[in-house]
Amino acid sequence: MALAIPNEFYHYGNPFLGIICLVPLYIALSNAKSYRRTFLLCFLHGAVTHLLSSYWLSNFQGMAAFTLGASTFGTAMIEGLTGLLFHYPYTKNSIFKENLKLSIFEVPLRIFWFTFIYVIYEWCKSTGFLAYPWGTVSMTAWNFHLLTQIVDITGPYGLTFIFVFISALLGEGFVLVTSGNSYLRKDFRHYSFLSSARFILAVYVLSMLYGTWQYSKKRTPVKTIDTVMVQQNMQTFRANEEDEILLSEKLTDQGFSEFNVMNKKPDLVVWSEGVLNKYFPDSQYYYEIIPESKPLMTYIKQKKVPFIIGGSLTINREKHKFGNAAILISPKGKYTGAYVKLHLVPFAEAIPFVEYEFVRNFIKKIAGFSYGWTQGSRYVLFDIPIKESNLLDSGPVELISPVNSKKTNPTVKVSVPICYDDAFGHVCRGLFLAGSELFMNITNDSWSQKESAEYQHFVIAAYRAIEFRTTLARCTNAGVTAVVDPSGRILQSLPLFTEGYLACSIPVYEHKMTFYARYGEWLPYSIMILVLIIIISLEKFSSENKITEISTELLKKRRRRKIKPVEEV
Repeated sequence: MALAIPNEFYHYGNPFLGIICLVPLYIALSNAKSYRRTFLLCFLHGAVTHLLSSYWLSNFQGMAAFTLGASTFGTAMIEGLTGLLFHYPYTKNSIFKENLKLSIFEVPLRIFWFTFIYVIYEWCKSTGFLAYPWGTVSMTAWNFHLLTQIVDITGPYGLTFIFVFISALLGEGFVLVTSGNSYLRKDFRHYSFLSSARFILAVYVLSMLYGTWQYSKKRTPVKTIDTVMVQQNMQTFRANEEDEILLSEKLTDQGFSEFNVMNKKPDLVVWSEGVLNKYFPDSQYYYEIIPESKPLMTYIKQKKVPFIIGGSLTINREKHKFGNAAILISPKGKYTGAYVKLHLVPFAEAIPFVEYEFVRNFIKKIAGFSYGWTQGSRYVLFDIPIKESNLLDSGPVELISPVNSKKTNPTVKVSVPICYDDAFGHVCRGLFLAGSELFMNITNDSWSQKESAEYQHFVIAAYRAIEFRTTLARCTNAGVTAVVDPSGRILQSLPLFTEGYLACSIPVYEHKMTFYARYGEWLPYSIMILVLIIIISLEKFSSENKITEISTELLKKRRRRKIKPVEEV
């Protein structure tokens, strides 16, 4: 599975390995004789997959014990505990052996059950405080562009369902063939196995037809926003802030020069996460004199363009609450607003029990900081004015403000999910429902020092473009800086770990509701309900079997003792 996930060899993952990567786990679990054995197998699978695919977490500010160690144990525990359910159907074998009508469901139940539980596991590991949606089966599917189109209906869990089902089908086929049972004589197992194969074939064909239609569908943007996105390729944890600002200004100048050649002026400039260290809004005055050679606010005034820059926001100074933020600075060089990151990285940004002094002292000693970040609480959009010539659907139009009846410029509603935010459909769904027309992600993964880390984050984030049929632009410190269209195509990108910029006209499409945008994570929730129904049904049949067994045994005893029953119960 670690080879199927985006890695140093397969940058965008390997869908063919993704389809078969869980076959060994299925076979191993089918041979497990107890819940304890099942837990250990799943724990081992989760830990090894995580270590082999997310080993780069150890490079985070010397916090390997937390970022890699704690996340490995947490991921393994989640898979181990969720995986206990894998063993459940094997405890009910007697039901199928003794009930001819039910025996036809034995093989499909095992295949569907494995698929259901694995989807639930991936939902569990991608939800809540410990959420870490890396190392998922859906990550392996990115290069399969026709199939990935279904995520605007199912989210990534639809891809997980298809891939895991195929692995389970192949695993069950191996078990049946090698077990020496009556499968070869074409009994119920044979026909029910073929029925399961026909089911997933039908799902796959329908998904491919839908994907072909969506991927080849002509999408015409209604407007564009001319943007300069800067990739500094600096180790922010170690870099001098002034040096990073000056480099960002230099790269921005180069982006402006490219637009000048086209006789255009940018509508927006974006710098990546964490460029500014001082807390806004108070640091407005600080950046009016820093850097000394070219103060930031003076530079922005000269450019006369709004800037979105990764920085920090004071939420409550007395309680030492500060947010990882996207700062909006107006063309006049004034702080205008901010969006604070909604989903924090556990143990790195969100530190449990940080209210206790001994915890702060411990974190300070090993990591150099003591408080971490405070989670944001609002969905924020930035209204960025664009030129009338950037309207494409019906040409330039005159916009009148209903308040003062004056001519106003058209705008693009830009949301700025920060780093980890773009890995979560629920975060971007909230931004989309708030009216976002463009996802402008800012990220700093330069600390990872590994290409696999950059590609993994990109693949996870890129699904947001398809889910909401909305352009995703990513401005990163080291990669992947890119623009992704609503079908998942990469329109423009920069090489990893290089200084550079993208001067691009980002297409903006009509804001339309998708099935996933409307109903969110409906698929894992539906699967949970189905699992509950199956458990209740099997327990009912199991109870009836026990009553029958007890009645049969009592009848045998009565016949042996020749005792005439007084009352039938």
